Amino acid sequence: MRKWILVIILLLISIIVAAFMLNATGVVDLRGLAIDKIETMPAVAPHLETYRAGQSVEEEIAKAQAEIEKERGELIQRQLELDTRAEALVAMEKRLAKSYEELEEEKTKLLEIQAEIDAAKMGLLELDRLRSIYGEMKSKDAAAIMSQLRPEVIAFLLAEMDPEVASGILANLDPKLAAEITRMALTSKK
Repeated sequence: MRKWILVIILLLISIIVAAFMLNATGVVDLRGLAIDKIETMPAVAPHLETYRAGQSVEEEIAKAQAEIEKERGELIQRQLELDTRAEALVAMEKRLAKSYEELEEEKTKLLEIQAEIDAAKMGLLELDRLRSIYGEMKSKDAAAIMSQLRPEVIAFLLAEMDPEVASGILANLDPKLAAEITRMALTSKK
């Protein structure tokens, strides 16, 4: 009798192992078969409805979590894009600030150059005015005043004067000073 019990137990174990193997390979759906058999029992039907409702809620939760993960991924990607843009904007802002500083420096330099040009124009106007004043004076008086100036200034003033007036002033200057001014005039013409 023991042998028959042992054979029956081995046969049951073989059937169970075979059933699990068939279920694992997808040939037979044991779970579906078990649920179908359980559905036919009236005592289990309300519990099965609760189980199915729980499954549908779990499916909805899984879908919602998948959507949340998808949106989270999109938000992370969007945040990375915004961070990259922010870095680019900061870099551009630094370049613009540097360019603005350079432009301000150039503007300052240009204003300084303009002031120098204006001063030079005023100086030239003043020299022209002095030239006409000396040209209107008597040669002897103009030579007496000019002899107190540097030779370069005298040469510059005489260079643009009427030749007759300039020769009269040169004739009334000290001969050494007149020679030096003539030498300057000749070297500046070369």
